[in-house]
Amino acid sequence: MALDETMKMDHQVVRSAGQDLADLSVSLQEVQRYATGDGLKAEHFGGTPEGAAAFTAVNGVVQQLAASVGKAQQFCVDAAKRVTDSAAATQNTDVDNAWGLARSGEKK
Repeated sequence: MALDETMKMDHQVVRSAGQDLADLSVSLQEVQRYATGDGLKAEHFGGTPEGAAAFTAVNGVVQQLAASVGKAQQFCVDAAKRVTDSAAATQNTDVDNAWGLARSGEKK
């Protein structure tokens, strides 16, 4: 995410990536909410033993999906914070480094 061949970071692009991760985490949270609150019940599969078994199988997979999406959502929340914090922290470092490099040839 450098501006050019130098090591200078394009902080706006990094902040934008952080915001994209935060947006993705919100979307994943909605997927998790839908998966856990879908209202699926055993009676929707009929009153037969096969229907009950089908409900158990489908419900198990839906719960696994909800758990996995929850982990992905938390990862995105954490990553968004780290990327955004990194953009802010390195912006200050870039300024300090540029000042230090500009002054490196000066005699004291």
